[in-house]
Amino acid sequence: MTDGDKSMLLAALSQHDVYPKALANFMFREIIEDAHTKYHISQEDMKVMCREAVNRAALFIAIQTDPQLYKAFAVYAIAGTEWDESEMTEELYDRMTKVYEMLEDLSK
Repeated sequence: MTDGDKSMLLAALSQHDVYPKALANFMFREIIEDAHTKYHISQEDMKVMCREAVNRAALFIAIQTDPQLYKAFAVYAIAGTEWDESEMTEELYDRMTKVYEMLEDLSK
């Protein structure tokens, strides 16, 4: 692991609300970035959308500890009845494996 990798990982882990931010970035920001450019979404609008994504990610993480709220969350799947099933792509798995390896190196 390079010193830059270590610095990046330590900076990420030291943030307040690190996991809601990571989830929002992974699920929203990385995907919407192309639309940001293609449809000329302003930087201010992107900030507002990212803030809402972080708030929702924080709620999702919080409700995972409450079985009834977590079960109730399933109602949001109704909007996706026509969507494709999820798949663990090699690219996604490789990304998480690399981050995991960075964590292992950091703990040495």
